[in-house]
Amino acid sequence: MSLPRTELADFTPMAERAVTADAEALIRLRGMAGAADQPGSIAGFVRLPYDVLAGRTIARSVSANYDLTFAAADFLSWQANLAVEPSRQDAQWLTGLPPRAGWQRIEVVPDKAIREVVRSGALLARDLTSRSGQQALLSSIVLTASSGSRSVEVPLGPLSALTRMGFLPRGGEAAVDTAPGWIRIAAAYGSTYVSDGNPLGLLSL
Repeated sequence: MSLPRTELADFTPMAERAVTADAEALIRLRGMAGAADQPGSIAGFVRLPYDVLAGRTIARSVSANYDLTFAAADFLSWQANLAVEPSRQDAQWLTGLPPRAGWQRIEVVPDKAIREVVRSGALLARDLTSRSGQQALLSSIVLTASSGSRSVEVPLGPLSALTRMGFLPRGGEAAVDTAPGWIRIAAAYGSTYVSDGNPLGLLSL
């Protein structure tokens, strides 16, 4: 299908940051047509290293539903008018997507607290040269969010990605949400996601 370039331009910064983290990053775009009294929307997701997803949803008029995956670098060339519409890479997206609904808010965390743990993690990462060591660091629990009797342990990975992707404004805040199989860190300009260790929850598309 032919996609209007301008309709997807808002996902360019996200794709640029994803390519900086991984030159072979993919971007997945889901357009959902709205009802008569509701606008449509486009959700975009990128896969980042160390099992973290990042994404954002924008309101747009969408004439028909679609779900397409491209190489993020090809998407950027297309957006810059340097290439024709990129070829689809749907078969290369091998992970599920977070659910559209069913999220439960656990706690809202101020920007300052998130940046402090991310900064501490960055200092520790300077001494790590192996991928396994970096994976262990990003998988380490650095924040515990709680609501009543429920608590959620949040690893460094999605918090670090939230700041790296530019989703968290200075002086803002981020919410820790959960759904079956997922933890979401939701900020003003986008969200990051990581598995909570329950494989059944990852079957959502």
